Amino acid sequence: MGSGCESTPDGPPPLPDAGPSMDAGPSVDAGGDAGPDDGTDAGADAGPDDGTPEGPPPPGVPEGHTFLRPSATRVRTVAWTDPQVTLRFAFLGQAGRHYDFLIEEYQRWIVMTLKDPSGAVLERREGGVAIPPLTTHWSGFTREGFYTLEVSTEPFEFPRDLVFRLVDQGPDAHGDLLTTASPWLPSEQPLMGQGEHPGERDVFSFSTVAGHVYSMDCDFANRGWWLSFLDPVLNYTVGEVNGANFTELRASTAFKAPAERSFAIVQANNAQVAPSPSAYQCRLKDEGAEDHGERMETATALAQGTTSVEGRLDFRTDLDVFALGVQPGHHYRATCVPSATPPDCRVLAAAPGGEFDGFDDIVLAFKTAGTSHYVGVQGDRVVRARWTSAPYTLRFEDLGLDDHGDTRQTATPLTGPSQTVTVHISDFIDEDYLSFQAVAGGHYRLSGDWRDTSTGEQLFSTLYDAQGRSIRAPGQHVGSRWVKEFTLPTAGTYYFQETAYLRENLIDHTVLFEVLAP
Repeated sequence: MGSGCESTPDGPPPLPDAGPSMDAGPSVDAGGDAGPDDGTDAGADAGPDDGTPEGPPPPGVPEGHTFLRPSATRVRTVAWTDPQVTLRFAFLGQAGRHYDFLIEEYQRWIVMTLKDPSGAVLERREGGVAIPPLTTHWSGFTREGFYTLEVSTEPFEFPRDLVFRLVDQGPDAHGDLLTTASPWLPSEQPLMGQGEHPGERDVFSFSTVAGHVYSMDCDFANRGWWLSFLDPVLNYTVGEVNGANFTELRASTAFKAPAERSFAIVQANNAQVAPSPSAYQCRLKDEGAEDHGERMETATALAQGTTSVEGRLDFRTDLDVFALGVQPGHHYRATCVPSATPPDCRVLAAAPGGEFDGFDDIVLAFKTAGTSHYVGVQGDRVVRARWTSAPYTLRFEDLGLDDHGDTRQTATPLTGPSQTVTVHISDFIDEDYLSFQAVAGGHYRLSGDWRDTSTGEQLFSTLYDAQGRSIRAPGQHVGSRWVKEFTLPTAGTYYFQETAYLRENLIDHTVLFEVLAP
C-alpha cells in the first residue's frame, strides 16, 4: 500500500482499493492486466524530454514493457490517445529503497497496478488527479529485480498524454506497501522511524486478538504528522488523526481489532511545516478486551433494579451497549457521568430490535414496553490529537409507572360534571392525554395549581379535537391557579395534552375538570 493518489503532497494517504488484488493478507493476487489491452505496446517513446541520452536498457526487461530509469529531473511524456490501451513500464527496483511515481499533468482517471519480479500484485490503486502532481510512493521491496507497472483508464474515458517522473528517493527504513509491511509487536518499547521526504509514510503489520483494543501513541520531531490504523476486514482507515489540525507534537489513537491481523500507518512529514527527514517514535499497546459490547447481541446484561454501572470509552467511535431489565410501562432516566478527562459521554436508548437514538446529551429518558430496554453510551465523537480512554458512570432511575396514556387513542376519559385528576409527568418526554365528550355549545373549564421554578415545573395543557387539530383555549393566572375556560361549538370527543419541561423536579399536578352551565 503506497501513499499515492494524494490530492496534495502533504495530505493523508488515500484508502486502499477494495478489489481482490488489494488483499492485505499473506497471499497476493498474481493478477492479470490492470485494464483492457489490445496487445499494443503504447510506451515506445518514454525516453527523456530534455534530449539527454538515457543509454540502452539492461538485459532482461519484461517483454512488452518500456524500461524506466529513475531520475529526479527527467520528465517523460507518453502518447496515450486510446483508452483501450494499457501502458506498461518496468524498472529495476532494489530492496530497502523508496520510489515515487509522479504524474505531472491532469488525467481524469488512472488505474495503476504494481507487480514484483515474480508477477505477484503488490498494489492496485485507482483515482483521479485533482491537483497535480499525483504522487504514488512505493517502498518495502524485499528483493531486487524488474518491477512492472501497468497504467490504464476506463474504456469510456478520454485519455491525454501521460506526463510523469519516476524518482529514486533513497533508503527507506519502513515500507509503504501493505503486502510488505514491517512487522510490529505491541509492547512498551518505542519503535523509531522517520519520514524521509514529504508525503512518504510507513506501514506496519501486527498480530491482534479480535475484540481487543489497540492504541498507538507517537512523538514527532516536527508538525505535519498523520497516523491511523487500517481495518483489514472493512478495508478502510480507522482512528485517523491528522496533524494538519493540531499544533501538538504528540498524538495518539485507538481502535478495536476485528481480525487477527491489522495495520498501523504513520506519516511524519509535511512539505509546508517540516524539513526532511522528520523523526518519530511510537508505542503500540494491546489494551485488552473491550469492556462492553457494541451491539444488542453483545450487550452487557443488567438486572432489573440496577442503579449504576461503570464503563469506559476505549476509542473515539466506541459504543457501549447495556440490556437493562425494566418494568413494562415505566418511565426511566439514564444519566452518564463522565470522568474529568474528555470526551463527554452521550446516552442513547432503543427498544429491542429498534434503532438507538437520543438527544446528544448526557441524560436521556425513555418509556418501556417490555421487560428489557437497551441503553447505549458513546463519546462526543470529536477528533483530538491525543485520545485517552474515558471512564464514566451510567446511572439509572425508575421514574414509575406511566399514569395516563401518551396518545389520543390511550387517553384517560373525564366524565364530569366536576372531576379531579392527578397528573404525574415523569420527564420531558412524558405526555399525558385526557379525553372528554363535549356537546354543541358546551362550556368547560380546566384548572390547576400555578407552579414556578421554585416549586416545580408548570404544567402545560393543550386542547385538541378528534382529528388532532389544536383548539384555542386561552389560559389565565388567577391567584394561585391557572384557569382555562372555553366553549366548544360542535359536539364530539376532545383531548387535553398535559406536558411539563422538566428533568428532575418531579411534582404531581392536580387538575380540576368542570362542565359549566351554558
